[in-house]
Amino acid sequence: MSRSRKRKHQKFSINLVKKEDKRINENYKEYKKMNKVKKIGIVGNWTGANSFGITKPYMFFWSHFGEVSIISPMEKHVRDLDLLVIPGGPDVDVFRYLREEDDIDLNTGAPCYQRERFDKMLLPKYIAKGTPIFGTCRGLQTIAVTLGARLKQDMHHETNGDNRHALVHGITFDNIEVIPGLEELVNHPDSKDYKVNSLHHQTVLEETLPQEATVIARHFKDNEVEAITYWPTYPIHTMQSHSEEMFDKFSLVLISHLLSLSDEEEI
Repeated sequence: MSRSRKRKHQKFSINLVKKEDKRINENYKEYKKMNKVKKIGIVGNWTGANSFGITKPYMFFWSHFGEVSIISPMEKHVRDLDLLVIPGGPDVDVFRYLREEDDIDLNTGAPCYQRERFDKMLLPKYIAKGTPIFGTCRGLQTIAVTLGARLKQDMHHETNGDNRHALVHGITFDNIEVIPGLEELVNHPDSKDYKVNSLHHQTVLEETLPQEATVIARHFKDNEVEAITYWPTYPIHTMQSHSEEMFDKFSLVLISHLLSLSDEEEI
């Protein structure tokens, strides 16, 4: 495909998505209001055979909230951040949470050892420092494991195909009084049948969560964990769904709360 044809194709594809998905456009307007400059660090990884960083959706999405920097998993010290983002990725290393009597599920994938290095060496330090943290998909899982939980290695419910921003299943909310602004969102008429995307095959075993954890959203049918907060013990909110693909209002509430904490420190 020639460069000119490729540009035309890309422009057409972008316009098509915008016309088909008014939901993203409407929510996007709310995200554009986030104009305070915050220091946001996202853990990077190999994005290709000879490249390192984060994918475009993460950069585009999180740039609405502040100045984004990429964190190398090989760093030795924690940074001074307003928000640390733990993105999605491969399965968490099972040997971080398996008990002696547990087996490895045949559908469990290989871990990424660069990410595992960060999770073992740096994530606990960020938690101990009190850095606000937002975890996406694998981020939810590895934070839970770091704090003592175990994972369900393989589960089955609706999953996205090529359209990563499609909303494929509903969620139900719980403990909505814990996060400022969440109760208002959940009680809004538009949130009656709230749906999210889904790109994971593992989730947290709720009964193994530490006492600091509070489940704030579940799958609408099977009750699998979809979102967890560790607030007020830790300034940490996590979701199984991918905010960077949805621009949804639930994510906005959680992120806004975490970013507001640095404003309170400045007062």
